Amino acid sequence: MIINATEVKNSFGKMLKLLDYEDIYVKKNGRVVAKIMRHTEKLDAEGLVKESFTQYESKDRKVSYEEFLKLASNSDKRYELIDGEVYMLSSPKVTHQSIVGILYGELYKQKITGCIPFIAPYDIKLSVDEKINIVQPDLGIICNLMENIDDEDRYVGVPSLLIEVLSPSSISRDKVRKLNTYMLSGVKEYWIVDPRKERADVYRFKDFEIDDYEEYERAKGIKSFLFNHIHVYW
Repeated sequence: MIINATEVKNSFGKMLKLLDYEDIYVKKNGRVVAKIMRHTEKLDAEGLVKESFTQYESKDRKVSYEEFLKLASNSDKRYELIDGEVYMLSSPKVTHQSIVGILYGELYKQKITGCIPFIAPYDIKLSVDEKINIVQPDLGIICNLMENIDDEDRYVGVPSLLIEVLSPSSISRDKVRKLNTYMLSGVKEYWIVDPRKERADVYRFKDFEIDDYEEYERAKGIKSFLFNHIHVYW
């Protein structure tokens, strides 16, 4: 997991709990400057670490769905689990939230028969190769809500359309890891909205592959492949 130095300073106790699941990389001024890892060496009689001749070796460890649930239930932070890796979600900025709000309002006005828009925070559980992922997309459209609510009042289906509004900390995750996860889990359409470049990339998925792709400049709005009548501006 990569977090910034301010989060470490403000929530060090919670950071220590995360070490049960993975090493923590600390980022400052845009680059990784430190690594925090769980201590496993035995202490000698004086309480000092007794060094061995074995070289330290960095080993990535994937987190199971059960481990993720335990972590999330013991924290007031928001997390995502993608391909066995845990991501702590940072608080969104004003521009990001403004665009999310505008898009939600536009989608809500479209009145899509049999479907409803949703807005984060909203856990979406997606399976890829029998591995469970938990994501919190910024927005989306669900067309199979009523038949996919579990006993704990949680949605457990696959949304038809998902939308992410890019933040500096989420660019690579949204453009690569989430695109791949959404495509392989059965999502039919994915929008990536870039506030800085003022454009949106729209992907249509079919048979777990990219079937079509379109770029939209902000002034032209965004059109959906899946819902032909949807044309929104942000």
